[in-house]
Amino acid sequence: MSKIILFNPRSANSKHRIPNSILQVGASIHEKYEYVFVDGNLEKDPWKKIESYLKTNSFKYFASTVMPGQQLKQAIPFSKKVREQFPEIKIIWGGYFASNQYKSAIDSGFVDIIINGPGDKAFPELIDALETKSDYSIIENLIYKKDDAIIKTKKSDLFDQDSLPPLPYDYLNTFYPIEKYLGKTFLGNKTAAYHSSVGCPFTCSFCAVVPIYEARWKGKSAVNVFNDLMHLKSKYGIDAVEFHDNNFFVSEKRVVEFSNLIKNQNITWWGEGRIDTIDKYKDESLALMKEAGCKMIFFGAETGNDEILKQMDKGGTQTGEQIKKICCTIKEVWYHT
Repeated sequence: MSKIILFNPRSANSKHRIPNSILQVGASIHEKYEYVFVDGNLEKDPWKKIESYLKTNSFKYFASTVMPGQQLKQAIPFSKKVREQFPEIKIIWGGYFASNQYKSAIDSGFVDIIINGPGDKAFPELIDALETKSDYSIIENLIYKKDDAIIKTKKSDLFDQDSLPPLPYDYLNTFYPIEKYLGKTFLGNKTAAYHSSVGCPFTCSFCAVVPIYEARWKGKSAVNVFNDLMHLKSKYGIDAVEFHDNNFFVSEKRVVEFSNLIKNQNITWWGEGRIDTIDKYKDESLALMKEAGCKMIFFGAETGNDEILKQMDKGGTQTGEQIKKICCTIKEVWYHT
């Protein structure tokens, strides 16, 4: 059976984080296909590692996650090299750049197929179809070219996050020690990155999430988030978490349940949230979050000008006055001042 390379291009010169995007893809094929991780953040020469795999002639697929910005500096030249030196290899891109700039990517000549949004089901179904030389036009969340026409298949519904397979942390650890991803931050000495949900229910005009998730959001249950973090704590010693969700605080009920579960585990954390969402939280919920280790809320307070906020089409009720109000509320509830 053909093997797969899952590549995470370099995204930062320091503070390397657990590569959740390729871990998610790895989880989707873990029980069926052989695959390897290549992380450009931890390899001195990522191309050398990629080339060494491809020269074995046992790999048939090169799949890369591609964010705008720095990841393009490796994703583009390495994909070109794969196409030039190993033309039989199928090159598959996913991630925000690939989905939102799909015309540029698919017309490049070195990207065969794009996973348009979540790949939890699209990626394994695509590999199945390619392996059996079957029609993949019926698979959801794909973009590809046929007879000079760009084909976009139907977008899937967002999947129940609790039904998805667990991320293969221990398998990643056989390639790169997990400890290398657990950086020291203001939160703690071993800070993990984690995604507990996908999407966002709002339609901000400037956001790359909107065209992919189309104002939809799905989160893991608080219990499953807690269980994942307890695995990382017991096996790898994490003491802090950065929730890299697009919008961690969508559900107050889920946040409250998670806070009650985590509050005695000596784990500190932060997440990203909207001011007009958290402004609706009960003071008791905000107080519980602090007790449970929440050290920061990464708010999107783009401007205090109401007219500009309207132009941004944030899809909610946020105002400049509300920005000041939530700051005062947090100050009063968290610090009693």
